[in-house]
Amino acid sequence: MGERGRPAGARNALVVLIVLVAIVIVVAIAFRRVGGGRQPGITPLPTDTPETTVTRQVVREPPLRELIVLEETQTEEGFVERLIVVPADADAYIASGWPTQNFGMGDLHLGYSLNDFGAERILLRFDVRDIPRGSAIESAGLRLHVRDSIPPDDVPLASQLRPLASPWDELDVTWRDGPERGRIREFADVNSARRWYEWDATSIVRDWVSGVLENYGMLLIGYEAVQQHERVFYSRETPVGGPAGQFYPQLVVEYTAYDDLEVPSSEVARLPNYVPPDFIVSWSGEDRGGAGIASYDVQYRVDGGEWIVWLTDVAFTSASFEGGENGRVYEFRVRARDRAGNLEPFGGAEASTTVDSEPPTSTASCMPGVIRERSFNVSWTGEDEGAGILYYDVRYRIDGGEWIPWQQQTIATSATFTTMEDGQYDFEARAVDQLGLEEPFTGQPQASITVDAREPFTEPG
Repeated sequence: MGERGRPAGARNALVVLIVLVAIVIVVAIAFRRVGGGRQPGITPLPTDTPETTVTRQVVREPPLRELIVLEETQTEEGFVERLIVVPADADAYIASGWPTQNFGMGDLHLGYSLNDFGAERILLRFDVRDIPRGSAIESAGLRLHVRDSIPPDDVPLASQLRPLASPWDELDVTWRDGPERGRIREFADVNSARRWYEWDATSIVRDWVSGVLENYGMLLIGYEAVQQHERVFYSRETPVGGPAGQFYPQLVVEYTAYDDLEVPSSEVARLPNYVPPDFIVSWSGEDRGGAGIASYDVQYRVDGGEWIVWLTDVAFTSASFEGGENGRVYEFRVRARDRAGNLEPFGGAEASTTVDSEPPTSTASCMPGVIRERSFNVSWTGEDEGAGILYYDVRYRIDGGEWIPWQQQTIATSATFTTMEDGQYDFEARAVDQLGLEEPFTGQPQASITVDAREPFTEPG
């Protein structure tokens, strides 16, 4: 039967069905566009990507986990040494593709995802208040366990670890309103194998315990070029039961409880009055609190100007300062940091020196003209605006011949010259200063005299 012959009731039912199907399609499209499929809840990723085994934003309460003491010993001095595991008390990741969406209740993603999420960064926070103030942090490592790699046999993912510099909440933090971040403290690569990976967090934990930094947690940033290059880690929401129950984020800390709250002291060693452009600067420190010196910061200034950072957080006690400029005054100061994190404040200049990079100058003189004696006096003198003259070298030649050494490394400034041969005698002097800067010989006479001691005599004109 044709359309024209279809009963009116059947035609109306068909129209209603078509309208209902259209409404469902429109709602589904709109729901996907506003990210309905990405909201917190059990949301598997699309089945056409390698991420099908990963579930994002699984709503579950994190199980209660306590701090674990792995080892505890006592030093000969009576100080307690501990190795502990601190569980994360907050974790989340943020995604540039969903800048206003929070991802604080599921696995942790790092790197870059082409599956709409874009760049992904991980935030973690650990409560270290059980570590006594004044403790020396021997080591601290952030440990995360890879659950998945996308692609599965991916090349290593480069990452960086930073402390966070402002508060955040794991159930509210998003890409758009994420916390401030500190400077990079560690680099590490994450391979595709499903195992533990560790970042050195010693300096961050040391700053937390000593009070140098407020503990707002840590930030992991992976390589974020636009490509599928992603790692998925277990989070603190991982259930206790099952084989993955111990794969939650951990901070493994080894410390010695010195109870050292005393600031160390340090000083730059005295420098010579004058130095060459490249010279050695040394310093030393003492810590009476018991924890011991961990590192030093060294600054310098030129001609009384602003202090300039030279060395930061170094354990060595001497270094070569290079590139000093002639005639300029260089001052140095140092501060020490002990292993308990106590930091000495900077004081004033502790050592000073002047750079001398110019050699001295000198000249020789004697009675000019013609003499009939075999002996005569030659003198020389020099000037040096820096370290001062150490010695002189004086040479001579006869009738324009080869130069012959006469006085070598002498501190005298005159001597008697005696010869058995008539002729014209030329003299040239050079000076060497206290730093070993050597005035070059020029080959040009500085003083000349003619000896005519054998008859017939030459009468001076």
